[in-house]
Amino acid sequence: MPTPSGLDGKLVSVNLHSSPVKVTEVELPDRLEHLVAEHFKRLQQELQQDYGDLRLRLEAVERHLEPETSRQASAASLESSRNANNANMQNNEDPSPSNPSTVEVKAEVDEKVEKVEKVEKEVEEITEVCFEESIWTVPMMLGLREPSFGWFDSIFAATLVLLNLAMQASFSAILLTRAFMGDDFETKIRGAEVWRTSVAHDFKHLDLADTSLVSRVCLGDEALILSTTQATLIDHINSFLGMDKEDFQQSAFQPGILLCMLCIVLWTLCVYKEFRLIWVQMEITLSIPMSRRTSYYRNRFRSLSRARRALLLVMYLARASIAGILLVAGILWLARTTSIQELMLNAVALNSILDVDEFLFIGMTPAKMQEAMRKLRPMRVDYSHVRSQRESVFHFVTLMSVVCISYLLLLVPLQQAMLTVKREMCYGNQTFVVSHNTDTQRTIGLVTVESRDLGNDSISEVAVQAHKGTSPDTTPGSFSTYIAFAPDIDAFQERRSRTMREEATTYPFCVEARLLNSSGDMYGDPSMQPLATQLINTAAATVGLQGASSCQEMKGSCHRLNARLLRLVCGETCGCTDPSSAPWYKTETQGCASTCLRIARRSLARGSCQDVERTHEGWQSFWSMYPVVATAYFSDAKGSQLQAVAEQTANRMIQGGCQALAEFPVDSVMDTEWCEGLPELFRPLAHLCPQSCGCNLSSGSLPSYCPASCNFSSR
Repeated sequence: MPTPSGLDGKLVSVNLHSSPVKVTEVELPDRLEHLVAEHFKRLQQELQQDYGDLRLRLEAVERHLEPETSRQASAASLESSRNANNANMQNNEDPSPSNPSTVEVKAEVDEKVEKVEKVEKEVEEITEVCFEESIWTVPMMLGLREPSFGWFDSIFAATLVLLNLAMQASFSAILLTRAFMGDDFETKIRGAEVWRTSVAHDFKHLDLADTSLVSRVCLGDEALILSTTQATLIDHINSFLGMDKEDFQQSAFQPGILLCMLCIVLWTLCVYKEFRLIWVQMEITLSIPMSRRTSYYRNRFRSLSRARRALLLVMYLARASIAGILLVAGILWLARTTSIQELMLNAVALNSILDVDEFLFIGMTPAKMQEAMRKLRPMRVDYSHVRSQRESVFHFVTLMSVVCISYLLLLVPLQQAMLTVKREMCYGNQTFVVSHNTDTQRTIGLVTVESRDLGNDSISEVAVQAHKGTSPDTTPGSFSTYIAFAPDIDAFQERRSRTMREEATTYPFCVEARLLNSSGDMYGDPSMQPLATQLINTAAATVGLQGASSCQEMKGSCHRLNARLLRLVCGETCGCTDPSSAPWYKTETQGCASTCLRIARRSLARGSCQDVERTHEGWQSFWSMYPVVATAYFSDAKGSQLQAVAEQTANRMIQGGCQALAEFPVDSVMDTEWCEGLPELFRPLAHLCPQSCGCNLSSGSLPSYCPASCNFSSR
């Protein structure tokens, strides 16, 4: 190869392999000549240093292998002697292999060869292990004469070591506290029981769609403003166990359990990696000879002082203790994480605690110390096949132990507790609410809808939807389509708690007769027209006929028990002004306005005091509706003996006409006299059967329930 050399300021290139040798001289400027010389000198120094290190290493290897080399030489000489003896024996035509001296020599040679091969195998099993570039390794470098560090770098590095120890110890202590870890999931079972029996079915928490709180929580209503904690808990349970909202049995695939197990395994592997690093670094430390002073030469520790070794062992012990605490605390924390979305985040957050030492080393440790630690030469550690097998078995056993223990002792109880909590909160009947009447000391219940029907909003929801004005095109005018606004808070409270009987007495006129009918004196009045439109719209919404604009369109709903507002608005169509109509719901309590009922009484006063025929429409309609009304009014009477009695009474009255009132004057179901009527449900039957009710008296005062026409007939 060409070899450069300097001759009197000239660069000479000599090709040693060419024949004959050619010498090339190139004249260089003085400055360039100086630079080349300096560079060559630096390369020569580096080469000498590397050569010296290599020589030291070769000497150490030779010292280590010197006994084995002599054994190999002896074995080789013995082998050659054996071959020579065999040749002589063959020449002397003595082929007998049973010569004792030959067998002994061969056995001795084989034994020595095996020893040499064993030594070579042991040398091959020696592995070089590097020092860890971590803040935990910094104490090994502090206080050395060579390489030397500045006093501030040393103090700052020592501070970082203490900071790392304090941070990881603090994290470990906080992870084990109840404030961070929280209570076991089993403690939520009692809370679920209390919530279900005290809040979930309270009538005060009904929404505008008449849906109970428990139904909205268990079905995941996103419009909830109450019990959001319980709703979130149910959502976490469904996601964790892979269940639908209506399911109460665990499914075969449970993503939360699987992901939690994977996160626990991931965290365990992270901690095991830390344990392995600790063990390897401790092995390196123990492999370095111990002396009075630490000896460091050319990026290699020749020996460690007792104090430095003790300090390093204490650091390793503290590091292992922190890792063990973090392993247990991390597994417990992951096993108590019920949000499937937070499991991965928690696992990553735990891993970052173990990386604090690396963060401090890379980001804060002085650069001079980092460079010195990177230049540390690796140490030799014996890694035999037996040791590798033992480590593999140990790792497998410990990993499987952690997995099995975590699943059986943590995840299986968590799964059962989640199912119990969901059953306590959502299992069974959800469609009812209750309220306790302190005066009567009875608990009153109301059956609610199963769930919010987005296509069938309640009256209040329809009113809000029409009045909220989400865009300029839908902004309402000064008069609401459905809502009757009160002028102040007192009026609002009074009107909010007003009964239908009170509402029916407040109207000074019969709404339909004077305001809605084209023959009425107020029909078309601009000042009253918004009120008429509001009443019609609201009445139509109460019976589920949104869009109806007249009473005739809603006539078929007048006989419904909950159509009180419809009878108030459409009193003429619903028969409130007709004395001969079916008496059901013709009272103020059921929606007929007092002014409409007065019209009926005046009309009755002008009639005759005689019973209607058995085939009269009002009579037939009243008794045909009797079983239905009784069942609706007494909701718990359906299917009972009272319903059978009501049906028998209705059949007898339809066949007997008004004369049957003499045989059955009292209603056995509602315990009231038919002729007097029931102000909460129907007007007196004396309006249809004045004679059978004894209204045509020849003397005495006329009963209040009798028609005024009977008073004239008695004269």
